[in-house]
Amino acid sequence: MPHLVDGSGVRVASVSRAMRVLEAFVGHPEGVALSRLAATLGYGKASLSKILGTLVREGFVRQDPPTGRFHLSWRLLAMAFGHAERVGMPAICVPILQALADETDELVQLAVVEDGEVLFVAKAEGPGQQIRMLPLVGLVAPAHATASGKVWLAHLPEAEALAVLARQGLRRLTPRTITSRGKLLAQLREARARGYAIVDEELVQGGRAAAAPIVAGGRVVGAVAVSGPTFRLSLAKLHRIAPRMRRAAAELGVVWPPRVTARDFGLRVRPVTNGRRARASTP
Repeated sequence: MPHLVDGSGVRVASVSRAMRVLEAFVGHPEGVALSRLAATLGYGKASLSKILGTLVREGFVRQDPPTGRFHLSWRLLAMAFGHAERVGMPAICVPILQALADETDELVQLAVVEDGEVLFVAKAEGPGQQIRMLPLVGLVAPAHATASGKVWLAHLPEAEALAVLARQGLRRLTPRTITSRGKLLAQLREARARGYAIVDEELVQGGRAAAAPIVAGGRVVGAVAVSGPTFRLSLAKLHRIAPRMRRAAAELGVVWPPRVTARDFGLRVRPVTNGRRARASTP
């Protein structure tokens, strides 16, 4: 079989620089001027102008004539969304989840926001540990007692978050479950400020978790969570792995299609029973 990738580790400098330019646009949805982009990347204006000119001619970048600012074009987004639709969401998400699981050697789960609830839809597990947390795939998250639920609530307007809590309730699931609305709101503000949420034996005794939000279209559409037993996963370790978890969530946000549901992961949620949705099942 022919080798399709050079395994020498040698990078093509021009391609690497072009990729860095494209990545830099993520932080500038309003567009960015050549001078600011050059300062951000540390590139000379002349060489950056050539890169941008090529990207404009290839249709991946456009320039706004009145302002002179550069923007990502819809061609790049169309390619990403088209690829996601063709291969399916599991094929897009699972490699990112697995890379995080391999690095942390803990259970990593993906949750999506669907119809005002947080539903776990996929998981990946690291290779080394024998004692693990029970996956929640197919379950609706108790928003007040899961890291994924909290990080979603944290990014809602407070009135909407309170409405969700009023609808779902603050049921005590363990002795450490937070059932005080005031204390929970304080935690949500903290989670919003630092960019991730943590639960400490609030869903399951002996278990901890952290979650980072997946943001697409200016709203939280899901979460990436890492969980493990308290004897192995300290609060300090959760804080240490949070930046890596946030990067995984950001990677997913870049390729997230406009509408993602449990069905995209092969799950079917049964009808509402007594005001709550039941466990999801495979079709």
